[in-house]
Amino acid sequence: MELEQAFVQLSTKFLFLNGGSQIADYRNEINTLLNELNGLNYRAARIGDVRSPVRLMESFVNIPPHEDTLVVKACFLIKSLVGRQKIVLPEPAALGLIVWLRKCLERRFYQVACEALGTMQLLFRRCSDISKLLDFFISNNGILVNVLADPDYRRVEPKTVSSTLVDQCSTSELYLAALLCLESILICSEPLGAEVLEPYLPIVGNAVLDLIFKARTESFTELAYYSLATAAVNCLRIVVTLDESGGEWTNAQLGRLIGVSKAFMMYGIPDVGKLLPQRVPVSQQGIPEPQHIPISKGGKTAKTRKTRTHPKNKRGGGTRNSGTGNREKQPSEGDINRQPYSEASIVLEWSSKCQPPLAGCYQTSDSDYSETEATSSRAQIERHRSAKLRQAALVLIGTLAQHVEKRIMFGYWHALFPDETRTPATVSLLNCVLRDPSPKCRIAAIQATSFLLYKSKPFLIQAESSKKPLVSFTPFSVTLGNMVIEMYAMLTQALTLESDLTVLTQLLKGLTVFIQATPFHRLRVGIASRFVKIVRPLVRHRDPTIKVAALMVMGFLISVADMTEEIAGLVGIKKLAKAPTGNVARSKPVAKAFDLEVNQEEHEEEEAQDSEPEDEEPSEAKQDDTRNENTDGGGSSMSWLLQVTLENLGVNGVACSVMPVRMECLQVLCAMSSHFSLLADHLPMVAQALVNAFGDPLSEIKLYAGRLLDLLGHALHTALLLEDKIDPELLDVALQFWTTIMPTVTEQIQDVYLIATLRSVCCDALGNIGVHVYEKFPRDRQLALISLLTGCTFDDDSAVSSAAARTLSVYILFPSLRDDVCYVENTIESILRIMRDPNLTARIKTSWSLGNATDALILNQQHHLQHESSALEDSSIMISDDMMRRTLEVALESAKDNDKVRSNAVRTIGNVLHLLRPAQLEQPAWTSLYQEAIDRLIQNVTVSSTVNVKVKWNACYALGNMMKNESFFLPGAGGGSWERRVFPALCETVVSSPNFKVRINAAQALSIIGRRAHYGAFFHQTWAALLQALEQSDNLVDYNEYKRRDSLQEQLCLSLAHLLRLAAREDVVSMATVLLPLYDAVRGNWVRVISRILPEKSAVLLESYRVLMELRKGKAEGEPVPASSWDLLLKCFQDSDVC
Repeated sequence: MELEQAFVQLSTKFLFLNGGSQIADYRNEINTLLNELNGLNYRAARIGDVRSPVRLMESFVNIPPHEDTLVVKACFLIKSLVGRQKIVLPEPAALGLIVWLRKCLERRFYQVACEALGTMQLLFRRCSDISKLLDFFISNNGILVNVLADPDYRRVEPKTVSSTLVDQCSTSELYLAALLCLESILICSEPLGAEVLEPYLPIVGNAVLDLIFKARTESFTELAYYSLATAAVNCLRIVVTLDESGGEWTNAQLGRLIGVSKAFMMYGIPDVGKLLPQRVPVSQQGIPEPQHIPISKGGKTAKTRKTRTHPKNKRGGGTRNSGTGNREKQPSEGDINRQPYSEASIVLEWSSKCQPPLAGCYQTSDSDYSETEATSSRAQIERHRSAKLRQAALVLIGTLAQHVEKRIMFGYWHALFPDETRTPATVSLLNCVLRDPSPKCRIAAIQATSFLLYKSKPFLIQAESSKKPLVSFTPFSVTLGNMVIEMYAMLTQALTLESDLTVLTQLLKGLTVFIQATPFHRLRVGIASRFVKIVRPLVRHRDPTIKVAALMVMGFLISVADMTEEIAGLVGIKKLAKAPTGNVARSKPVAKAFDLEVNQEEHEEEEAQDSEPEDEEPSEAKQDDTRNENTDGGGSSMSWLLQVTLENLGVNGVACSVMPVRMECLQVLCAMSSHFSLLADHLPMVAQALVNAFGDPLSEIKLYAGRLLDLLGHALHTALLLEDKIDPELLDVALQFWTTIMPTVTEQIQDVYLIATLRSVCCDALGNIGVHVYEKFPRDRQLALISLLTGCTFDDDSAVSSAAARTLSVYILFPSLRDDVCYVENTIESILRIMRDPNLTARIKTSWSLGNATDALILNQQHHLQHESSALEDSSIMISDDMMRRTLEVALESAKDNDKVRSNAVRTIGNVLHLLRPAQLEQPAWTSLYQEAIDRLIQNVTVSSTVNVKVKWNACYALGNMMKNESFFLPGAGGGSWERRVFPALCETVVSSPNFKVRINAAQALSIIGRRAHYGAFFHQTWAALLQALEQSDNLVDYNEYKRRDSLQEQLCLSLAHLLRLAAREDVVSMATVLLPLYDAVRGNWVRVISRILPEKSAVLLESYRVLMELRKGKAEGEPVPASSWDLLLKCFQDSDVC
């Protein structure tokens, strides 16, 4: 109370004297009062009533700007009240004081600069908008920018000893005061957005960089240099964050920015030299183009979405909304649909321990520590300051990694990551992790590393280990491989040494980012074994956060795209096998594939069914062998990781009480489902874990259980499909699994009080029961299942109804249902009804379902035609004419919808056109409809500016599907009219489409016709287009198309071979005429394709040459063909090594 009483008495006197117009008459009294107010011990107690100090500080604006002594003392008092007493000034008062101090600076700059700038540093933190003051402080002629460039810029005459005595601060103190004030301005302005600061960012950034590069430690006290460097690094971080105009300034100054970070990120660590900032040059080795990464190796994968830049919650938590009954929390649907351990599942955000100071917060200055030396040693103060600087430098590195393009940042990795020559004193991010005594700095280093590694897979895919000693030249790929190996060695060492649980958690999370980007199959064996040895005990750690992070590491390791023998052995995978896509199943003979059931994925169905060459990945198939060695033994022993997950989910015990642990265990099981051999011998226990999870009171756990059931059901069904002969034992296991889980799943679907997302996921999961298990179900269970799903198609929630319709559309191919016209029509009726739903997600799912249902009708038709002696024009398997018409009408309407709906709609249009019979084509009601359908397909193929490439390639496939129907070539079906539109569109597309996959499907559509007569006058146009397309296929406009070039050339050669086989004698001259100017390019590509194509496909190419030879030897009728034409064609399309 003594402090407050004394302060109130003195401030009252001061207000009385400082409030009138005759302040000059009381100057001495005011000076005395300021001395007495500054002499009070503000550390001893707090002033309770803040009104008195606020009124006092508001009155300082009455002090004349030329009274520099009074101004300096008033500034000192403001810093005591605001900095130490934490008095919160209203924003108008703070702005008023800033304007007053600005006038003081303009009048008596060098006398008041340090105190005035130091005071404004605090006052700026209380202002929400200082945009009107920015010109004065940080424009090209702003005082702070000028001071940083030249502290003597305002002197009228050269600096002398006498003028130095008058000045209140030295040059180094002026630098520091200006930089700290600049930092406050940037922090205050950061929430306003880039548009406010954009004109000033390059000016400020250059000024700060120039200062920190010219500053020398000997010119400053140790405390001042630490403060100067820390403020400079923080300023640069804000400038980088706000540099959103293409990042031009950041990219131009990237070498200097990294140089500043590198100089300070290990500053003050024992035995590490204190570096001065130096510009870091970009790598001298050419930065490679990022490589294409196949999204999927086959099997069922979830749709992914982009990672949030600044997520609200931690990974796995997502944004939660209130669920039904106000008791359940509902994860967003995107969190469930996201592949558990993919790049899209990684959410990076700064730890709370690395968060920069926020606007409006007062910070304790480093000078305050000098007043606490009674309780804190100087060594502790020194450690705090150096740690604060190192942390700021590490956060700057992470900020650069967030905002600079990956390809550009990759050129500076050599300065941030070590190679095999590193020492403990080498300045690198991972040496910070190993050597920094501050946990906050270790966390910042780990997170900066994670930001750099995130989305680096296209670059790291080139890393490899050399298989032989290198003498004179080390390829870039080997250098990169050595860097990756050394990084893993240091991370593994850090895992071994780390005792702080928070840091250990961040280490494990950083390891997950690195695993996802690492090409283990190209690096030497042993990397994974070393860190798994440390991570394995952590999955049973007492701390649940550590346990979750360790499970994440193992989940990412299981999910690596190119599984190696080493990794498989570490997690207990007995067999590495390639999971087939739907196209692999379709590649079998139609009857056999039909008996097994064609079950495609939604994202695969958006593409053409017969043309997906870029998805072929033979590398995994080579590893299809049985392991003789396993870390946990052979036979049917359970993987240690599976055992841990099942224990945590309550199998043979009590489930873990911590929700994130149970959720992560379900995600690990999701990852395991892609390696079915891990789970095959333990499905009853997995089923029990699923039953337990569905019984969990938390909806999040139920949702992930539904996702696991969906993936596991697909893996089980795929394992049955892969067998040429069904394994009775595996079928019994599958039947038992679904028998166990079915009552629980049915209960979830029927509970209308549960969240709709869970019920829709369960409906989707039932679509993976598969033909084998379904047909083994008792008839009453089959009917109950169909009744349940049919009822769900009428659900009020579109997510549930569309998922149920999708599953019913999958069942259409089952033997017991495919001939049931009533079932087929009811299913299509449900789909047509839901297609009108306003919800886009529902329309996307049902548009796929409609395409799948019409695919099934075609396969049904083909199956019956092959197994019955006569073609059934009016077979019972065909749906009614009215439903066929309504299906086409809905598809036509959907072809104007969102691209994801449209891509499936054009597929449906092609299917319906394929199914039409001559009798229907002759009906007036159909004529305008199918003509509109053809026009819609052509429009989706040719209109480049508005059509998504997936829509285009499906539209190309649909046109080919239509042309398989020979009814369209009959005179009564408009033969000759539609060809004039279709052939030119496909020919133009195969030559000029920028997307090679679209060209592939156009080339395939052009070769779908089985008779020469059906090409009519368009045979030669088609031939010319295919030749031109082959000649231009080597011209890459978009590098991303390089991966599809070989597939395009292969399809073009197959299409040309098809035309050669159909050619008549009268076609030869015109064919040769078109070929002549393109001969060299066509011949070269033809030979290359024959040399690399699969043997079963090469026979088609070789046969075309033989057919052409036979045509030449045949009996000539009409005008003879010149020998030169025959010779040109035969010479071009032969392979001398084979023929």
